Amino acid sequence: ERLAEADCAILDKTGTLTEGRPVLIPEGQETQALRAAAGMARASRHPLAKALVRACPDAPLVEGTREIPGQGLEAGTACLGSPAFCDVAGVSDGMVLVYRASADAAPVIFRFADRLRADAPQAVADLKALGLPVELLSGDGPGAVAAAAMAAGIETWKAEADPYAKAAHIESLKEAGRKPLMVGDGINAAAALAAAHVAASPAGATDLAQTTADIVLQREGLAVLPDAIRIARRAQILARQNIGFALAYNVIAVPAAIAGLVTPLIEAL
Repeated sequence: ERLAEADCAILDKTGTLTEGRPVLIPEGQETQALRAAAGMARASRHPLAKALVRACPDAPLVEGTREIPGQGLEAGTACLGSPAFCDVAGVSDGMVLVYRASADAAPVIFRFADRLRADAPQAVADLKALGLPVELLSGDGPGAVAAAAMAAGIETWKAEADPYAKAAHIESLKEAGRKPLMVGDGINAAAALAAAHVAASPAGATDLAQTTADIVLQREGLAVLPDAIRIARRAQILARQNIGFALAYNVIAVPAAIAGLVTPLIEAL
């Protein structure tokens, strides 16, 4: 019922609009720094953290690493995460992780690239055709978010949104009388998924996202989401028709039976 009522769609980017398998762009990072950062990244299921581990698969887990959702990882004096989390300015553009061995150590920048899902532009067009304005809401930098939005045909987007900002945006839409459908796959989107009028999570999403969402898409890609909305709306129409027919024949049959115009058997038939 809530899916049939949804009147706008909010999409997360990495792992939802994109394939969720970002690749590290080699930019001459020192092997020691890459290994240390990948060791911390093993403690997280964030797509960028997993990409860092794939770039240095033999890096051992750094014991005592603690994850702060939407920001990054800490292990003693070392930190790995967003530029703001690591207190680094001027590198927020794009899909970026920053590593610092300590507060006074020079930052190491890791940049990533991710591909748009092949069916994303058509899925966005289908959602619009169903009357749902589509927005892109991401924690990534403006450059990466703007590029993904343009490629998918999304005019409205917001970058550098942490988990609290994502949930607050959903709440603001609800306060304005909207019934948002939130689609996300990661820990950072869980609060927004929980706050939404109805929520969906793609195949391959984190356990937390799938548990929080109302719908889990069992096939890769977003093409099944517009199909699910069509099915939900059709089911609502059929349910209302069923109730309408039930009321109509009871209005006719019950008084006829009470008046003795028909037998109970005929009334039941």
